[in-house]
Amino acid sequence: MKKPIIKLFIIIAALGIGIVFAQDSPYEIWQNPETDNFSQIRQQAELYFSDKDKGRGSGYKQWKRWEYMNESRLTPDGKITNHAYLNWLSYQEYLDKNPKYKKPDPTDVTNGSWIFLAPTSYTLGAGWNGGIGRINCIAFHPTDQYTIFIGAPSGGLWKTSDHGGTWINLADGLPSIGVSGIVIHPQNPNIIYILTGDGDGGDTHSIGVLKSYNGGLTWHSTGLSWDVLDFVRGYKLRMHPTNSEILFAATSEGIFKTTDGGFSWTNTIAGHFFDIEFNPGNSFIMYTSQASSFFRSTDTGDTWTQITNGVPTNATRTEIGVTPVSPSYVYLLCGPATGFGSFVGVYRSYDNGLYFSLRANTPNLLGYEILGTDEKHQTTYDLAIAVSRTDESLLMTGGVNTWISGNAGLIWFITSWWRETDNSIGYTHADIHALEINPLNDVLYCGSDGGIFFSVDFGNNWIDITSGISNTQFYRIADYDPNPALIIGGTQDNGTNKWTGGSSFLHILGADGMDCMIHPGNPDIMYYTSQNGALVLSLTGGFTFTDITPFGLIGDWVTPIIMDQTNPSIIYGGYNDVAKSIDGGQTWDIKGADGRSALAMGISNPNRIYAAFENTIWRSDNGADTWNDISAGLSGYNITFIAVNPNNSMNVFITLADFVSGEKVYESSNGGTFWNNITGSLPNIKINCIIYENTNGNPDDAIYIGTDIGVFYRNNSLSDWIPFSNWLPTVPVFDLEINESSGVITAGTYGRGLWRSQTYTSCASHFSLAGNGPPGYSYFQASEYIHSTRVYNQGTGQESYYKAGAQIKLNPGFQVSSGSKFKAWIGPCGGGIPEENSPKTNANTEENKKVE
Repeated sequence: MKKPIIKLFIIIAALGIGIVFAQDSPYEIWQNPETDNFSQIRQQAELYFSDKDKGRGSGYKQWKRWEYMNESRLTPDGKITNHAYLNWLSYQEYLDKNPKYKKPDPTDVTNGSWIFLAPTSYTLGAGWNGGIGRINCIAFHPTDQYTIFIGAPSGGLWKTSDHGGTWINLADGLPSIGVSGIVIHPQNPNIIYILTGDGDGGDTHSIGVLKSYNGGLTWHSTGLSWDVLDFVRGYKLRMHPTNSEILFAATSEGIFKTTDGGFSWTNTIAGHFFDIEFNPGNSFIMYTSQASSFFRSTDTGDTWTQITNGVPTNATRTEIGVTPVSPSYVYLLCGPATGFGSFVGVYRSYDNGLYFSLRANTPNLLGYEILGTDEKHQTTYDLAIAVSRTDESLLMTGGVNTWISGNAGLIWFITSWWRETDNSIGYTHADIHALEINPLNDVLYCGSDGGIFFSVDFGNNWIDITSGISNTQFYRIADYDPNPALIIGGTQDNGTNKWTGGSSFLHILGADGMDCMIHPGNPDIMYYTSQNGALVLSLTGGFTFTDITPFGLIGDWVTPIIMDQTNPSIIYGGYNDVAKSIDGGQTWDIKGADGRSALAMGISNPNRIYAAFENTIWRSDNGADTWNDISAGLSGYNITFIAVNPNNSMNVFITLADFVSGEKVYESSNGGTFWNNITGSLPNIKINCIIYENTNGNPDDAIYIGTDIGVFYRNNSLSDWIPFSNWLPTVPVFDLEINESSGVITAGTYGRGLWRSQTYTSCASHFSLAGNGPPGYSYFQASEYIHSTRVYNQGTGQESYYKAGAQIKLNPGFQVSSGSKFKAWIGPCGGGIPEENSPKTNANTEENKKVE
């Protein structure tokens, strides 16, 4: 592993086989790998799980999730990468080469006009673990108890100033990054530090610690920065209680300390560390923990001494709890489960962490069961502890559920359960990543896989304040052409959900939600999947469902499914053998080929099926009865998605995986006999999906791709791809759906929910714009009018331009402030943004150059 780069970086505008691991902790195989060879990591993980249970609490789900996120984001020679950093680097390089991506040139027209759809809340349906999205970490304003900050794995940094009444995102302009630690400056809350990456889940590696001086409007790299060859996971970020220039980061590469506000950092101890805390009564004394090791410092973290007296040696993760009411007390929560109804234990020290004794190791606080009688755990994915600030004997722990003890850890009672249905205990969604107490009012907060919850009675009752955050991670979505207000989608952590307008979702299936589809003539008939190809059918619009998974086949983490639009009883599943049903999934035939990577069908000829697995693609011309390998002429990189021209089933497009410059999109006009590379000037980032718009050939080959940094578009009248991300956050787009009857395109993003735009047009007739504007540039042109109530207050670097043929109306609520820039002109589409020295030719021109 490379060591981190310890230097100050430029300002970022906010726009091996042979790994040794514990028998009970396979997570080290992929969380802290000793090789960067993806195939070796996969081989080792699958070997570990080959003779073990793969169900809840086994770690297999976390492995398959990590595998899915990384297998298509490799180097050309198959090495894992810090793809968060590589996306950022490629994004910057693309901006330098193509400035019109952030500021349109004089030949551009409006390329997309995205608005957020949903969700910011949910209601419970037939599912059992409803939520909006995962929360990794929580922080508080130093003087305002109602201002709270949360970090998400790919949805960035969020802030509420009214205790969850409303939320705003503070990182829309950054390429999607995880946030695993947040620190707010106690004297100047406009200074914010974030520890990047997704420590618990590993969706992204860390790119270091970022710092904002203006409340999150713009961000700077600090001296703790990692690049593409660094696979560091960050877990905790802490600030010295009286010296705000001193911060510590607990990471998989060690404990890092800065004494100058982030300018320079020192690695004070190497190793994989999960937690770090100050002694509440003596800031010279600090504590930090590894899997089964506990360390103590008496010189503010400059040197560390391992403490072994009473500390267990068989743990896979250890979290630390301290309290100001008894500063000499230190609690350790140690996993994993060690048998039915037991776990490594809760330990306590009376003497500032010098000696520990076991308080309890039963019931199993880490598993699923209400009575703690199982042997499940997810220790390295979810583990948290909090100690009351007013009662040193009052503890809260988080694993899958939350548990409370009122006698210093001897006896425990469950306070939230992972199933929302038939639940008389309380609900915080499964998988607890953060338990934090606001020092201003002693209110306890919980960050879980489904959102943020608070309790004023230390966990006896929980209240969900997630509503308003839009951090849902979508894998796949499906729409219904007769009604653009009907969408279903599969999400990470929060199952499958149904949207029928508004900001809320109906939760219709638990687990992790994956691919899905809706009958084109009957919206009550829906198919949707959970991880590894588990397939269900609903005949009631998602209110009930039946398992119809083909028996004996192997699916991928995301298993593709397709439907014959002319005969919807015919469906296909992309398993290790393609499965076909002619009766809506009641019975299945095994049809050969392998469709685990991608599956597509010709609309003009529904007997023409395309299936892909890794770097091989097959075509069938007879409804999957026989297959032809059509991979010759491709570059050999893995295939991620397939799109077929609806008017010509021999005209097929594919997208390719990995960070290989110039190898992103291929097209064939003869069913794969010959392939043409149409990558053009696309940046070297992951391409996640592709969709073909049926324009009846005017323009021809109108296609959109979803990437890790947004959406791009091309057609045969354009010389190259153009960005189609106007107003879309810089976020991974995992799926796209076009509603042909309404002329809109919907994006399922991995971290920011559902977004929608009108499809490409050389000149829109009108726009009605609302909401808050993210950092960066946006440019809207319309032949008739633009009406706006948008708020532009993100500061320097945010610029927006309006140009309309007849009218621009800025309605009450429109605002430009904080150094943002706005200009508007009356004029025809085309020609781009007028030059700064252009004469004003219309008395109705409205202009705000720069509003401070």
